[in-house]
Amino acid sequence: MGETNEVAVDWRAADEMPLREILAEDFLTHEKNLASPGFWALAAHRLGKRIERVGSRKTRQPLEVAHKLLATGVDWLWGIRVPLHTRVGRRVHIWHFGSLLLNARSIGNDVHIRHDTTFGPLRAANDNTLEALPVIEDEVEIGSGACVMGAIVVGRGGRVGANTVVIEPVPAGATVFGVPSRVIPT
Repeated sequence: MGETNEVAVDWRAADEMPLREILAEDFLTHEKNLASPGFWALAAHRLGKRIERVGSRKTRQPLEVAHKLLATGVDWLWGIRVPLHTRVGRRVHIWHFGSLLLNARSIGNDVHIRHDTTFGPLRAANDNTLEALPVIEDEVEIGSGACVMGAIVVGRGGRVGANTVVIEPVPAGATVFGVPSRVIPT
């Protein structure tokens, strides 16, 4: 008697977790596959974010070089680039590798991303500020070949179909397909 079946929920943001804990969670998210390119892309990104916090420039410089080598290796080997300014949530699963540029303001928790995906500004390089980048909220599914461009939000639980070009906000829970995207009734 007196037992409860409550499960403790960990509400910490990815950036608030110790590096080994968030990497362990990413490892589980990528099906305990140490060879998963998605795991290594996130590991490089998370390492880079932690290195930014190192106070001493003398200590930080060799770590920045190590991060740059790891991130460049991930980009060259598997074609996955996650810029350091992108805030990445927990349990993000990058399912495939090849031609992924995830240049977003933020990527939420429990997001699934497939190959040939591009997040970025709608205009050319002259509009590459954080405000010009998309926000991918929690529990979003991104299909292969999708482009999510501009200062838009893909709402919580949204689904972006394969080869869809998204340049308008996606309402929470909506499914979008097409070029340009349009909401598909469910």
